[in-house]
Amino acid sequence: MPQHIQDLEMGFDYGLVLSGGGARGAYQVGVIRALATLLEEWKIDHPFSIYSGVSAGAISSSYLAAQCDDFTRASKGLVDLWSGLTSDQIFRTDALSLGKIGLQWMGELSFGSLSANPGTTRALLDTTPLKKLIEDHMDFSKLARNFEHRHLKALAVTALDYKDSTAVTFVQTQADTPDWQKSRKVSEKTPIRSEHIMASSAIPLLFPPVQVDGRYFGDGCVRNTHPCSPSIYLGARKLVIIGVRSQNLTAYDHHVMQNKRPPSTGRVLNVLLNSILLDGVDLDVERMKKVNEMVNWIPKEKKSTVPYKSVDFVWICPSQDIGLVAARKSKYLPKLIRFLLKNLGTIEEASEIVSYLLFEKEFTTELIEMGFEDGMNTKQQIKELFEA
Repeated sequence: MPQHIQDLEMGFDYGLVLSGGGARGAYQVGVIRALATLLEEWKIDHPFSIYSGVSAGAISSSYLAAQCDDFTRASKGLVDLWSGLTSDQIFRTDALSLGKIGLQWMGELSFGSLSANPGTTRALLDTTPLKKLIEDHMDFSKLARNFEHRHLKALAVTALDYKDSTAVTFVQTQADTPDWQKSRKVSEKTPIRSEHIMASSAIPLLFPPVQVDGRYFGDGCVRNTHPCSPSIYLGARKLVIIGVRSQNLTAYDHHVMQNKRPPSTGRVLNVLLNSILLDGVDLDVERMKKVNEMVNWIPKEKKSTVPYKSVDFVWICPSQDIGLVAARKSKYLPKLIRFLLKNLGTIEEASEIVSYLLFEKEFTTELIEMGFEDGMNTKQQIKELFEA
């Protein structure tokens, strides 16, 4: 019996958790390439049976799940995809499209109550190209075959239901896993399609809401205070978690703290987007650390009476500030987008917004290289996780 099927039978499920962050997702791709390099060296062909992602992480996790019968090849394909991205493959960047959206915004702000559909949700960008990109590169039939051949236990993609502000995790699985319904988070079993991935990736205000089965959804990072929990609910007891925000305070952060001027609109939006899109995974990792410490203090003979289990994990996040990298590369943004952002303050003050939208190879390839280096530097932790 192949090793990965033995592991599934014995319940040793490994999960890969990818957080969100727009173009920052390129960093995760570099880490995944490092993972594949190390796992190939250790002759581990099928490392993960559960894939979970939100926002940009939903795109990469879905791609990997569809190609998980060969993780090394899948990682190379993901690198090729992200390395060649351009902004116009994600959203429309032509003057006509951006001008039309701008006029609609001004019209609704000025005469909204007189319009045919007052209050209709508008977004800064039209993401029609992203749907084509996903459909061109996602092999949904192969995803189904991976479930049939038991290369894969579950794929989970989370999005925000705008009707009741619930984090809905769409789960495709052939395993007999229970659904969950917690405070503001529920699961729904369904075959994953392009609209689920689009919905999870719809950054509020920047990207438009996406309709799935008659409901409108937005970015899965919103309200997703426990991004690691879907993998755990689905049976994973060992996780590799890849974030997209550095844990180091940057020189620019120090400058802002010492600066007595009021924050610009760009800086305020930076903070808001970061708290909405990036805080969840950091907090969830801290929570898991505390739970693990608590469980380890419990005597062995008493552990079966406690409703908590320890979860082994490796958390990998950027060694450098991706916002600062984005500020250096901001000249590669489409001109009209750059013009709009400059009205919010300096590019440095809007650097986080830039980092979500800079789908250009000059930026994504640098993040892939950073991710690969950070992944290789975590070799010992990864080895201990898989050896355990």
